Amino acid sequence: MGIWHGFTQALTWIFVLFTHWSGNYVLGILMLTVLVRLVLLPLGVAQARSMQKMAKVGPRQRELQKRHKGDPQKLNAEMAKLYKEEGVNPAAGCLPLILQLPVMYGLFDVLRSFHYKSNLGWLFWHNLAQPDHTFILPILVAGSTFFMQRQTMQMTPQQPGMESSQKMMLWVMPLIFGFVAYRFPAGLAIYYVISNLFQVVQTTVLLKRPLNGGSPGAEATS
Repeated sequence: MGIWHGFTQALTWIFVLFTHWSGNYVLGILMLTVLVRLVLLPLGVAQARSMQKMAKVGPRQRELQKRHKGDPQKLNAEMAKLYKEEGVNPAAGCLPLILQLPVMYGLFDVLRSFHYKSNLGWLFWHNLAQPDHTFILPILVAGSTFFMQRQTMQMTPQQPGMESSQKMMLWVMPLIFGFVAYRFPAGLAIYYVISNLFQVVQTTVLLKRPLNGGSPGAEATS
């Protein structure tokens, strides 16, 4: 409890500092988000490299899937061997998201207990603890989620028989996140949008760099 209180106090201090520097709450959240993403940048680099490796092994992965279609146990063993040989960790892309969860939970507590001043708001967002019922932020959340998911799917080999499910999730998940953003504090929605945009730009820039001297990360095709 003491550690969590200290963490939320630190978030509050950073939020207040950035708000004071920028002159409004929205820019304060934006600067806080960029700070978090910069701290996680080394993991973001590892995530992009993992996506490149996944795209590189995509053809061999699909070949194994076709060869061992009726033998899931053999397929799993061969896939594990392939990943080990190529230094691929399919779960590497989840770590930045997992590490952001404490920040989002902490920010949720901070936004709810913060004492807002109307003169530090911006446009429709004066109290970031209140949901944004203008639909602006929910739409931005849904749109940024869609582009981030599409980028990830393009770089990740699809599993046989899962193509339709993955395409459905590409459209369903943004709608779900948009609905959640409509009910949650506007400050969290701003954080999520900026974080998604940072992720998309970060991955785009990093994937332009060749992997092991090869061509820049080519998209995985189904």
